[in-house]
Amino acid sequence: MDKQQGVKKRLYLLGNTGSGKTQLIRRTHETLRGRVQVKAIYYQPNSIYDVAKLSAAGVPAVVRTEAFRPQFTTEKHFSEEAGDQLLFYEFSRRTGYSLPKRQEDVLRVYVFSVTDGDEKPLKYPRMFKEIELVIVNKIDLLPFTDFSLSEFETRLRQVNPLVPLLKLSCRSG
Repeated sequence: MDKQQGVKKRLYLLGNTGSGKTQLIRRTHETLRGRVQVKAIYYQPNSIYDVAKLSAAGVPAVVRTEAFRPQFTTEKHFSEEAGDQLLFYEFSRRTGYSLPKRQEDVLRVYVFSVTDGDEKPLKYPRMFKEIELVIVNKIDLLPFTDFSLSEFETRLRQVNPLVPLLKLSCRSG
């Protein structure tokens, strides 16, 4: 990749509806303050509300209705403009899509809400084995749930011992 063209990275965001994927994209855009161009592509029905939220925040976002084919997404969604670019592909729930395996410009991320339950790594081990980053979101809601961060992490490590784990609240930091 030509350094003058900038770095181009793709993030595949997976997670249940309401886990905070759209909020994560918006907050990333706000935090980067124009240093990196952020875009979002939704491959799920009824995402027009999320697209509207992101567009209002200045993030170019679209809904795609065709089937997702990772082999065809490599360059066509990146801008021709120079500069660093971050392209989010958002999927709801456990996806049936075949996502690319370990590529230099791709990061597969699972956004997990504390309201989803701490047993999920053992309930859906295949998904957690294939992910390259897990974000536990909505930690500001921990006092109102039965979710145990230590139990979740123990179960996650049984399935994927090396995956990085971030704990945050996209709403409050």
